[in-house]
Amino acid sequence: MKRDGELSRLRQIHTVSAALGAQTMALPHLVRGLRRGGDVSGWPAPVPPDSRLCRSALEEATDVLTPALLAHSLRCWEFGTALAQVDDLAPDPEALYLACVLHDVGVGAPDDATTGCFALLGANRARTFITDRGAAAELGECVHTAIARHLDPRTPREDGAEARLLHDAAHLDVVGLRAHQLDPGQIAEIHARHGRDGFSSEFAAAMRNEARIRPRSTAATLWWSGMPIAIALNPLDR
Repeated sequence: MKRDGELSRLRQIHTVSAALGAQTMALPHLVRGLRRGGDVSGWPAPVPPDSRLCRSALEEATDVLTPALLAHSLRCWEFGTALAQVDDLAPDPEALYLACVLHDVGVGAPDDATTGCFALLGANRARTFITDRGAAAELGECVHTAIARHLDPRTPREDGAEARLLHDAAHLDVVGLRAHQLDPGQIAEIHARHGRDGFSSEFAAAMRNEARIRPRSTAATLWWSGMPIAIALNPLDR
């Protein structure tokens, strides 16, 4: 029986096609690498939303994630904030922060009888985390949607600014998509705050494990369709 988050064979084919198309379109920028120059001191750190919920979410992520995945999550928040300016989007700051900080809490979870995708497992966990602390159901649903869609091969433009920005920030950090649209000084400052040493190899190992645990998930489909090559081409690691 098909579990929530698992892809049919047809959806797997569509996912592979979309992923290869996106990678092909981005290939010239990935091969060219990052622009040179840029002000390396003019990009102050964005300030996290000052709410008890956001502070609790950071504590939760710190407890659940490895240091490398936690740094990735915080880079996603900073990259998402930067891309919001590029795209002229106005996300809810709290929702975007929560989605970015909690988006990988399902990575490496044990096999689940009802859910076959780590992104959906993480989305469910994040929504419960938020609503259990008395936040509005709408906030929980916004974060759930963003996390559930962040692995999509194409940007989920119909699901709100938070989903768009988490998706593009995560893909930027993992494989370098859209990195050429940010100032290299800004990228350097983000890396100085949240170093990426060891991240790519750890993330690749985690996705290889996800492909084994949840072989019909989006993560598994992306892994077998060329994710290792995409990770290796990431200009952020060159």
